[in-house]
Amino acid sequence: MPCWSKPMKRVTIAVDQSTTTTKVYLIDETGGLVDESSKAHRKYYPQPGWVEHDPVEIWDNVKTCVRDLMDRHRNEVAVDSICLTNQRETVVAWDREGMPFYRAIVWQCARSNALCKAMIRQGHEPMVVAKTGLKIDPYFSATKMKWIVDHVDCDTDCLHFGTMDSWLLYKLTKGAIHATDHTNASRTLLYNVSTNAWDDELCALFGIDRQWLPEIRCSDEVFGMSDVDGILADPVPIRGVMGDSQAAFFAQRCTNEYDMKMTLGTGSSIMMNVSTLQPQINGLVNVLAYCLKDERAYGVEGIVNCNGESLNWACEDMDWFESYGELDDALFERKTEVLFVPALTGLSIPYWNPMAKGMFVGVDRQSEPRDFLLGVIRGVVCQLCDALACFEPTSKPIHVDGGLSKNPHIMQLLADLSGRIIEVSHHPDLSAMGAWLASSKKKDFARETIVFEPKMALPVREAWLARYHRAIDCALMMANVKKGEREPWNENTI
Repeated sequence: MPCWSKPMKRVTIAVDQSTTTTKVYLIDETGGLVDESSKAHRKYYPQPGWVEHDPVEIWDNVKTCVRDLMDRHRNEVAVDSICLTNQRETVVAWDREGMPFYRAIVWQCARSNALCKAMIRQGHEPMVVAKTGLKIDPYFSATKMKWIVDHVDCDTDCLHFGTMDSWLLYKLTKGAIHATDHTNASRTLLYNVSTNAWDDELCALFGIDRQWLPEIRCSDEVFGMSDVDGILADPVPIRGVMGDSQAAFFAQRCTNEYDMKMTLGTGSSIMMNVSTLQPQINGLVNVLAYCLKDERAYGVEGIVNCNGESLNWACEDMDWFESYGELDDALFERKTEVLFVPALTGLSIPYWNPMAKGMFVGVDRQSEPRDFLLGVIRGVVCQLCDALACFEPTSKPIHVDGGLSKNPHIMQLLADLSGRIIEVSHHPDLSAMGAWLASSKKKDFARETIVFEPKMALPVREAWLARYHRAIDCALMMANVKKGEREPWNENTI
């Protein structure tokens, strides 16, 4: 009797390299998740306001996750391709052999704040805004690159700069490909959104030689071939590369004007589809939403620095809770006036003040750790409402994804305080699915959603937000205290 073997399931390896974790998925031809593996990496804070990652550790984590999946499924799946999505704006500098000159400088890092202030005082920001759609701010990549050039001993003859996608592409292809996609390039302050190319005037302004920068390609192009350092039996094409926020936007199918999505990660990105690039208003920045060979979309974006990161801090550093299952009915029913300003890495939209610090208000003798935890959650949600208020009003639901969206209490509070309809996509990773859509050229995939409608009375909502804005005023006032006035506090003299 003949022995018939079961046909192999054809899959794509989807890498999602985020701010806290590297996640790798096996995705089948219909968009179904076959399996996943993840590994967190260490975060370094060498000085106040500085944030770094080890790019070698991140590359090792990619390989570990791929190896883990292949060990489990090697005899069941045939890998067709690799797609990649990544934390945006984070900068890596490496040599021709693929060795980093310095740790990765993370998008949260504020070390280039003084440089940004100096460039704004010198009158450069109008030109930068006109060409990039972005502000001069430590959040974006170019000032991080300039800091490395000015402070790190790099061999400029073999210097390679890139965001995390470029670094991983270089390692995946064993140094054969130094490339990025348009969405990641557009977040550097070196990319002209009108010409869709690196801009000589911008490069000169930030002191960056174009030969150090990667080639720019459309997200659905083939970026190279990889066997993931020998883990796969044969090399497969890398196709589908996109910054994580744009990838989630693409996966949410925000293809019509005024479609909006909100990705709640370590930081958060709120993005609205617009037909053309628009003048900046209310602290929003212009964004290249996605760029395929035959399709392109623009948007406006509100950036929030420290949402999930505030909860990470409350969990990992303050020990106020151990698991997200503790964010339950009992917590949200507590009566407390404690409220947190989530400025652990400064304030972004609409304030754009990297010097602001987090602070609690409403603390009394009876305040307990659970009150502080609830104060953090409320502050995070109020901060998201501040960002949403910067966008043109629309009756369309806001498509929400990311870690915080998994908690129904937080989502109901967001609907109540924003007055918006919140539609949550129950899918483990829409950023990975956006990269998969670009790679596979499929139109969509199956997912479940749940809708939260606002229930809070308007006067109550307005009172909540007014109190939060008074707390913000206090944080901004302290951020504007002159340096000399802060020094005694730094020296612990009082």
